[in-house]
Amino acid sequence: MDHHDTDVCVVGAGFAGLAAARMLAGEGREVIVVEARDRVGGRVWNRAAEGGTVLSVGGSWLGVGQDRMFALCREHDVEVYEQYFDGDTVLRLGDTNHRYRGMIPRINPAALASLGVALKRLDRMAAQLPLDAPWEARHAARLDRQTLGGWLSDPTHVPTATARSMLDVTMKLLFCVDPAEVSLLSALVLARGGDGFEYYTDTAKTETHLVVGGVPALADRMAAALGERVLLEQPVRRIRHDTDGVEVTTPAAIIRARHVVVTAPAPLVTQIEFDPMLPAGHSHLLRRMVPGSMIRVQAVYERPFWRDDGLVGEAIAPDLPVAVTIDQSDPTGAPGVISGYVFGPAAVEHAALPAADRRRRCLDALVACFGPRAAEPVDYVETDWAAERWSLGAMIAHFPPGTLTSYGPALRAPVGRIHWAGSERATAMHGLMEGAVRSGERAAAEVLAAG
Repeated sequence: MDHHDTDVCVVGAGFAGLAAARMLAGEGREVIVVEARDRVGGRVWNRAAEGGTVLSVGGSWLGVGQDRMFALCREHDVEVYEQYFDGDTVLRLGDTNHRYRGMIPRINPAALASLGVALKRLDRMAAQLPLDAPWEARHAARLDRQTLGGWLSDPTHVPTATARSMLDVTMKLLFCVDPAEVSLLSALVLARGGDGFEYYTDTAKTETHLVVGGVPALADRMAAALGERVLLEQPVRRIRHDTDGVEVTTPAAIIRARHVVVTAPAPLVTQIEFDPMLPAGHSHLLRRMVPGSMIRVQAVYERPFWRDDGLVGEAIAPDLPVAVTIDQSDPTGAPGVISGYVFGPAAVEHAALPAADRRRRCLDALVACFGPRAAEPVDYVETDWAAERWSLGAMIAHFPPGTLTSYGPALRAPVGRIHWAGSERATAMHGLMEGAVRSGERAAAEVLAAG
């Protein structure tokens, strides 16, 4: 058993943990980062597909307003390139493909108006929430009793079936669960963090750039700058804490520190033994921060053939297993990559099928949107994030009804010398890599202020 003494121990080497450690080390604090995986990056990850193509299978895109991520790329000499937007998006309703450019699909005007009005109503409600404490909003209790699904299914909010279908698939993508599981207040917190749902639903805002070599290249360079301070394959089993400091125990090490910053996803934090136990508000909150299910499907082609047809590689198909796609091609245009998403209850159903059936279903969905050439990729990979041992779910956790108004104050509040960070604990850019970085830097500033 190795023994270490340090100023701060950071649990988790995703972007929240790496950002916290980087800031603390920059201020002269001794830091040790412990990570359960055999790699850094957390919910960003480069994987080799069946034929050897290496793909970014987790968080991959940067967007407007994500200033910290872009700054970190510049600082670590990681290049970015612009997302391809020169073409039409496909909206598949039933058996019909509709092509459009921009944010406005060519569908029934009544459905389009219904969709726009619903999003504006949601954004107005979100704008009224205090950014740092949404549970203190005037109508927080009422909003937290409702579900997002209940609000969307009410014809007085969303009058047309087409608009309800489009909003349903959008919200399932954002939260990776049925909207009936998500508190309306929780959904509005996501919107508040990005200044409206439009930010999260408009790829021209959230997916403006990709990273050369994948976003994990940035995580790797941030970790390399920390050097031997990063300990891999060290899942935390126990955190003892008192007024003098903390003791973090892994299977191979004991780290004594003045403070600990915990950045791991909530389901993993619940597996850590805290001595003494966490206050009830914190422990109840952790058990209610629920990640959804998402399977990312990536089909690799010799070149992005859809561009020949004037398509941008984006598709929205509420009735297909792969309900959303986006172009993830190399900046040179070779290879061409379509990244698709199976999420929520559909992902649970999909995961239970044999691998050959899963592949066939996904490729059939791509053919429906992009034509017969989509049937024969040169490489292919599926990543089921709910099946990843050190993630146990999709990119972000959601809050079921009643959670935020009951336990919200524990979201970012330290427990003595225990501090919290992660994309779900961010205010601005909640749920994004940018939010994770900002939350890690907030926790680091908290530690520095505590002395």
